[in-house]
Amino acid sequence: MTENLLRTLALLLMFLLNRIYGEIRVHRCYSCMSPVYEELFRDGYMSRYFYEPKNFTAECDDPVDPRTIGVVPCRTICLTLTQDFVVMGRKTGRKLTMRGCATSLNKLGLFNRTLAMFDRIDVCRNIKVSDLFRYETDTYAPREIVHVCSCLGDRCNAAIDGSRRPFTAFGLSVLTIAMLLFLST
Repeated sequence: MTENLLRTLALLLMFLLNRIYGEIRVHRCYSCMSPVYEELFRDGYMSRYFYEPKNFTAECDDPVDPRTIGVVPCRTICLTLTQDFVVMGRKTGRKLTMRGCATSLNKLGLFNRTLAMFDRIDVCRNIKVSDLFRYETDTYAPREIVHVCSCLGDRCNAAIDGSRRPFTAFGLSVLTIAMLLFLST
């Protein structure tokens, strides 16, 4: 009886892990930028470095309203980048936001060493712009800080501090192993 139960639990675990990881492989990320970026795209400055998002909207800023924001398919992590809106060297108190898939946000890509800090986990960090993006920066930009939140999951980049998935495959594995150990005693 116990052996059959263990086999059933093992099959159930394999099914659930396959289902969870299958959904993670291809998911969608919200794709938007604060409205201030739209004019920079129209002038051609930002379009040299970034892909145009699905939306330029104030709904992209925190707190986000995901009902009006477009999504893009993604096989990697979703990102939310937030930076201070600076005018004449002074912070305005306003934030500018970009949301999208890590591989389709920036045309020149992100530095692998930096992206590795965010890969496969939900985390937020302050990063120097010069350490994040693969393009030449002017004298001010290397000191500029951007707040980057990463997450892995379908439409997870709507959260302010990254996704908070309460029950992950790791948690499911630990729970199943604990159940198996309990049942085998």
